[in-house]
Amino acid sequence: MAQLLDAIRDYGPKLELTNTAHLNSIAAWMAMRTGLQRSEVMMMLQELSEAILYYNAQGTPVKLPGIGTFTPSIDRHGTIKVNLRVDKSIKHELNASGVFSGIICNKANINLTDAGFKAVWDSDHPDDPLEI
Repeated sequence: MAQLLDAIRDYGPKLELTNTAHLNSIAAWMAMRTGLQRSEVMMMLQELSEAILYYNAQGTPVKLPGIGTFTPSIDRHGTIKVNLRVDKSIKHELNASGVFSGIICNKANINLTDAGFKAVWDSDHPDDPLEI
């Protein structure tokens, strides 16, 4: 029998992501909005990266209002990683009505109940009913 996670994976809402924005395009966009040169923005972003590394390497979290908090951590094998907790304002703004302009796949299934997922799954997979 299929599990609820199978149905959510196949029928749940998903964002269709486009190509990743890289440093050059971000710097050009920021330069257009700030009056800085693209090269100045690129340098500033590189220095920001270096500052995050510097402070995190000392065990110091870095909080950038409007961006998030970068916090170093370690796993049981001794591997150090950096966790990013995105600033609440980004999440709030992105979820404001009309802000997201990308494509949402399975948009009609937003807020679908477990029973609703079962109905959709069972209709498409009569030989493998969903177990909820």
